[in-house]
Amino acid sequence: MKIRYMKVRKAYRDYYLKNQSHPGYPTTPYILLKGNWLEEAGFVIDTPVLVHVQPNRLVLTPREPA
Repeated sequence: MKIRYMKVRKAYRDYYLKNQSHPGYPTTPYILLKGNWLEEAGFVIDTPVLVHVQPNRLVLTPREPA
């Protein structure tokens, strides 16, 4: 399968986390994934996704609908 290159982007939140105080609008990182290649990889619309978070790595696995 083809390699995809993406960028972690910055978004602004209009809310605050209870345990943190931030002046103004705090930022949060996000990655937007979209494209027909997702369906080709087994991620069809409405598929639940399991995300394994590891240092310097995210592993996405499609799950069976509940």
